[in-house]
Amino acid sequence: MSKICVEFQNDILKIQCVRARMTPQDTEEIDVRMLVFNRKYRTKIKAKGQDQKNTVFYMEPQQIALNDFEDEDSSIPPIENENDEAVLAVWSDENRIWYSYRLKSRFYKELVNFSYKVLHLGLSRKYLSLYLLGYFRNAYEIPIQEQRFYIDEKNYQESKIKIGTGIIPKWKLLLQGQVHHFKVPLESLLTDDTQINNTLNMILNVDGVELDYRIGKRFRKKNANIRHYYAPYKSCYMKDFAIHLRRTDRGNFSIVKRLKEAVENRLWFKLMESRGVSWLFYHLGRWRSKHGRNVNLFYEKFAEKAEEGTFDLFLMAQNSTASRNYYIIDEHSEDYQRIKKEKNVVRKYSLKYYWLLYRVNYYISTEAPAHLNILRSNNKYFRKSTCEHPFIFLQHGVTYLKCQGPSSTFVVGKEGEPEYIIVGSEKEKDVVCDMLHLPEERIWNTGLPIFSKIDYKHINQDSEDKAVIMLTWKTYEEHLLDFEQSEYYKNVIRIYQILEKYMDASKIIIVPHPKVVDLLAGTNMKDSVWKEPISEVLKVAKLLVTDYSSVCYNVFYQGGGVVFYQPDLELYEMESGKLIPSQEEYIGARVFDLDALEQVLKNIVVKGEILLDRARSQENEVCYQSINEFCDGKNIERIHQKLVETGIL
Repeated sequence: MSKICVEFQNDILKIQCVRARMTPQDTEEIDVRMLVFNRKYRTKIKAKGQDQKNTVFYMEPQQIALNDFEDEDSSIPPIENENDEAVLAVWSDENRIWYSYRLKSRFYKELVNFSYKVLHLGLSRKYLSLYLLGYFRNAYEIPIQEQRFYIDEKNYQESKIKIGTGIIPKWKLLLQGQVHHFKVPLESLLTDDTQINNTLNMILNVDGVELDYRIGKRFRKKNANIRHYYAPYKSCYMKDFAIHLRRTDRGNFSIVKRLKEAVENRLWFKLMESRGVSWLFYHLGRWRSKHGRNVNLFYEKFAEKAEEGTFDLFLMAQNSTASRNYYIIDEHSEDYQRIKKEKNVVRKYSLKYYWLLYRVNYYISTEAPAHLNILRSNNKYFRKSTCEHPFIFLQHGVTYLKCQGPSSTFVVGKEGEPEYIIVGSEKEKDVVCDMLHLPEERIWNTGLPIFSKIDYKHINQDSEDKAVIMLTWKTYEEHLLDFEQSEYYKNVIRIYQILEKYMDASKIIIVPHPKVVDLLAGTNMKDSVWKEPISEVLKVAKLLVTDYSSVCYNVFYQGGGVVFYQPDLELYEMESGKLIPSQEEYIGARVFDLDALEQVLKNIVVKGEILLDRARSQENEVCYQSINEFCDGKNIERIHQKLVETGIL
């Protein structure tokens, strides 16, 4: 009788099928340092007998130093459950022996499968209701302590879904009454301390570790547009909230909630965004967009701005005889008064706006198409339309600092995937190609439009000494009810207090996240809070102190100096992905603690004066020019030429 034996010693995993007649195929030795974390590997050894099938031969906690050259998946993700840990495991299925180095939770999910079908998912003003037919297949007979349907820590229900060792046909499950109904009061989800997005999950407790199985529903059609998943599946309004169910790019359900915008209470909005009217506009617009000249929609952030170069590009496009071009902007915005008399400027939420929303051929903007309406809109047909028409992404800032990882809306296959994207250098082109998985021919190196709107190196030593503090809001602090406890808020105060030692407080400017504006209003820093457009403060920033904001490239372009303060680097990269620049590619001093920050600022700010020759080195200049190549102010002209060449204009 053969037997599977596993030994692990000195980083060598030895798997052997011991039997009377041994062959080279019966033994395999693996250097575990060469493994990719969370990837599973198949051996050449086969399971010989029934007692060797669906069996765990080895599972032990290990700390293994993986080689640095492995890809991103090799990094060990943060462990949310203290009982979860990295394990080295060897197991079999019906035929083969497998091995892997992964989290215990990932290993158990490999062994316990959830097979299900969503029979009905409803969303009303009273309940979120789910009817589910399914079972857990536990061929390895892993002890399961608990199971429940889970949305968040306050909204979950115990469940009694069947657990079996083999495959159970759906008809048999129906006969056994394995239709499970989960009903969650909608009001319990509409609290300020719940997340904006919550997936629907089944949770198992195995060996003290929670295994989450996301619930979803995928298209059956082979050539279905997966980006349609982002359109609301079901939606409703309740009290001051707008709520909808949508799917992720993998088809998993997510419930999205947000506070209603004031416009959503208006009768005109309710009429024009009603299901019937939206359906009619969607289908008429879809047909019309296939006949006649291109219709291009230009807009900026929230369709409320005209300051990042998109409007200037729109004005150039007005000369086109091959396309019709329109600029969408909210009539209540400051920029509207300045541009409203220009031809083809269209008011947001007007009748013409709604027709163009569906008649469009191309979106051309510094923001994703979702900005044309309300972000996270409940309008299914608007969201479908944005996924069906090409998007020219002009970018509003250089992509060469923060990681645009798999969760980015601009990644191929996601809601905001661009048909073409604008970059400012060959370096940035390579980064965008790698991160967003876009082919090189869809990445145009022309320079970003924003840099045609600002003067190159207009800030010099004689400029007024203004120091700007502008930090990045961290998504992993979103759950905090008391923002005074956030590291974001604490770091703003710490930086301000250091700068205040070396320069007049009236020359320190704080550009805060909206969530902390009210908090700062109650401190002695209230007069330093910037209330105008961000583009205006960047024009006067002789020195910028930031952590991960891409506005650093904007400030440097205009002649200012930059200091990077990154005390939470390890946590930030763990949550958001590895930063792009190498240490040598930073365009200013980079520090990680308060003492080092003070030493740098003390050296740059002398007797209240910001010394640019100490904030900007020649090495910084050379590095910057390799990241943002163009400084001739002709980026918009180059973009226009590209649009003409491709037949968009």
